[in-house]
Amino acid sequence: MTGALPAPSAHATPPGPLIRADTDRDGLLTPDDDAGKAAWTRERGALMLPNIDDDQRRCPVAGPAGARLPDDRLADCGDAADPVLDGTADLADLAPVRITAAPVAAGATATVAADPASREYVRIFARRHGRMVPLGPGDRLTAGELRHGVRLGVEATDFVRDPAKWAGFTDLVLRVDRDGVTTEDRVRLRVAPLVFQHDLMPIRRMMTADHTTGPAELERGTPYDPAARPRPVKPGEAEFRRDLRRGLDRAGLPAPLFNYPTGGDVWTQDLFKTAYASIPAPGGREHRIGVIVRSADVMPGTATPDFPLRDASRSAFALLRGPGTGVIQQYDPGRVGSDDSLYYGSFSSTGNFGTLPPYTWRGHRYPVGRIVYGGTAGKESPDVSFTRMLAAQGYQRPLAVDTSWLGVGHIDEFLSFVPARNDRGWVAVVADPGLGRRLLEELVAQGRGDEPLVHGIAPGDTEDPGLTVAGALRKPSLTRGTEIARKGIDAALRTLKEQAGLTDRYVVRVPALFGEIDLPAGYPRRDLVANYLPAAANGVSTGTGVYLAPRQHAPRTAGRDVFERAAERALSGTGTRISWVEDWAYAHHVGTVGGEVHCVTNALRGLSGTRPWWTERD
Repeated sequence: MTGALPAPSAHATPPGPLIRADTDRDGLLTPDDDAGKAAWTRERGALMLPNIDDDQRRCPVAGPAGARLPDDRLADCGDAADPVLDGTADLADLAPVRITAAPVAAGATATVAADPASREYVRIFARRHGRMVPLGPGDRLTAGELRHGVRLGVEATDFVRDPAKWAGFTDLVLRVDRDGVTTEDRVRLRVAPLVFQHDLMPIRRMMTADHTTGPAELERGTPYDPAARPRPVKPGEAEFRRDLRRGLDRAGLPAPLFNYPTGGDVWTQDLFKTAYASIPAPGGREHRIGVIVRSADVMPGTATPDFPLRDASRSAFALLRGPGTGVIQQYDPGRVGSDDSLYYGSFSSTGNFGTLPPYTWRGHRYPVGRIVYGGTAGKESPDVSFTRMLAAQGYQRPLAVDTSWLGVGHIDEFLSFVPARNDRGWVAVVADPGLGRRLLEELVAQGRGDEPLVHGIAPGDTEDPGLTVAGALRKPSLTRGTEIARKGIDAALRTLKEQAGLTDRYVVRVPALFGEIDLPAGYPRRDLVANYLPAAANGVSTGTGVYLAPRQHAPRTAGRDVFERAAERALSGTGTRISWVEDWAYAHHVGTVGGEVHCVTNALRGLSGTRPWWTERD
């Protein structure tokens, strides 16, 4: 609410708007039932960017003598952290607001300031003597400035994190004092929301882990070229990179792989999520900044108050933060010292967060899609302060599905999205353990039950050397794993159907084989599963009609892998082709539960084709 103007006896109501958003950059939204939005109107409202990028690369990544800065110190820096404008790029991040010229007497003065509730989240600049200078709450505009009109620029210093602290709105209040009479006018601005990228956007940079370099080396200033080919040091890394490169070439994406220094942490997807924020620009365009959203993983056993989060994700500050790109983090410090993540899975890892691509359903429009993540209302859930921040954006309305039946608990273990020729423009690729089992039953019916289950891998590099197709069908952990996974995936699809209209028309099922995990006595979770064979649903959409999926290593018929052939057949009508990537040694057969192509990559996607989030009418 903008609030009522004071009584005329003390203040004069202006004859027309004195302060207004620049008409070239107005944000146009239709008010809904929310009171804050209802007060923010097409006629008087505007949008401002959270100016968190680092256009001049001024943010430090290390302290004196190369000392490591605490995580919070790293994250606190950005262009909006101080009142300095960092060149023309930083100027472009300001929302234009103007005070219209008015005939005032020589002694007239004015102030313009954000309302007290939002003042710490907003900074105002005014053009004076050819440059933009910051305005403090008590700084006064002169009669000369008022007679000529004043150009202002406004930035937000942050996104909305917790609506109870700041809901993202600010009222810029102009008070003009002339001849003992105060005239007041105001304009309301709203900060642009954080928007997760989705898998229909074309990949601009495919990121993989560089295990030979870590964040500490970057922070010490060690020269680093993210496009250089690192020396493979992990088993299967050379083959993985070879096939990934072939898939990107097939997708028409010639840019070199972008190597992200992890210091040995292979799970690149779990380190951060790529996002952006945008406001309207002249000519109907969007003005954007990229945002790297650091994982809220508080690491059991290693987390300290100064260094609570996954160390490999710190490389984002030194390598990815810069002109047009900011890095943020959000986590609950109270989780430091807790062993919950050790026993309840890494639900806060960003591999557990995806984005339903844009769609319309039952009159609800989601032009930038919806966030979907795995968890429950209990301990098998992501950091609450992190999911609260996502919901507080007001767009991409987050949707949770139960992934507590998975050992790691990540949604990407059974679900991904690819472009398709249908009215939505996409389909969900979903693991189907029942289909995987039926394919094995067909082989047994053909008299091939004595053949090895895993093809093309040395028996010593498998979980069960010598396991046959018939043996797999008799193996209790695979039988129970199939049933647990089937129930879990069916429940997730019911949630997506009820809340997002994801019917079978928009689902492509690919074969999978899940095994129950052998848990130690006293472990607080039971009936957990992991993918026994590489998960075809745990892949990466390039956004250009090629899907990067892990080689299946299932039995073969007529020279073809039966799982790969089934997956290709399932996707054949969508217009998306599969490019198979060898990841058995590099990802799948790592640790207790392993991972796949999606788990060990990350992507910066092109934003040229985004739809303005403010066109949403839901």
